[in-house]
Amino acid sequence: MPATHWIYPTNEQSYYSLDTQGNIEVSPQTVLHHIRRMRDEADQWLLTTGFRQMRPGDAIWIYASNPHQYIYALAQAVDVDHDGERWLISLAWDLAATERLISDPIPRSMFGQVARTAAVRADQHTSKVLDDWLTSQKVTLATLSGEPGSDEDLRLRTLRSIVLRQGQPAFRRRLLDAYDGQCAVTGERVEGVLEAAHIGGYKGAHTNRPDNGLLLRSDLHALFDLHLIGVDRDGKLVVSESLAGSTYAKLHGKPLFVPHRPQDRPLKRSLAAHLRLLSKPHK
Repeated sequence: MPATHWIYPTNEQSYYSLDTQGNIEVSPQTVLHHIRRMRDEADQWLLTTGFRQMRPGDAIWIYASNPHQYIYALAQAVDVDHDGERWLISLAWDLAATERLISDPIPRSMFGQVARTAAVRADQHTSKVLDDWLTSQKVTLATLSGEPGSDEDLRLRTLRSIVLRQGQPAFRRRLLDAYDGQCAVTGERVEGVLEAAHIGGYKGAHTNRPDNGLLLRSDLHALFDLHLIGVDRDGKLVVSESLAGSTYAKLHGKPLFVPHRPQDRPLKRSLAAHLRLLSKPHK
């Protein structure tokens, strides 16, 4: 199935995400430096259009709209998420293809389509130019359908599984902030194992609210989703009798860490509803 191509412009008016300092330097070399740092992570950029049409695996071509007017980087979509205020796309960068594009960009004179301040879907002519470039450079886009056939397929799948397992990136980031970067139960601070658990389940972007979430270590997240642990009305952990004799049983009755901001604290009614589904509760 042919790839869906998107042209994402970088300039001081378009939306992009480069660093936590709010810098607006978006030269190709600066973006390349950023991509090298994010090679093994899912990177997040902002979206104002296309968020309802973009799909995981879509090709995202980065376009320097002013003054260069050329394509100089390539990524693939991992996931599209809403953080309550903005739409965000998680990207898996193709560093090798980007380095080729940096040294020999695709000028707008070749594909003609204009993308000034927001991502646009490539038209038929632009798509052909981009497909031809991929063929000429022997670049194969990773796929999420069927069995993985290359290291890039596996990398894209892995990045996507991390994004989905940890919770939508923006939602997780908000919980990391709310819980001061520590597991609500154990106090674990290794960020790579901390995940965003939905209390009432994920039912759309509107449920990605801190008061519908807990920041949990990955194993506790799994137990929470399986209704083997829950939280009582006093904010203490309840462990299912199914886990008697395990190391988790020792956590029964442990008070949970509570976010400082009242609006970030988990809703008691949601915790109560979750607790009612606890497997083999204590009598």
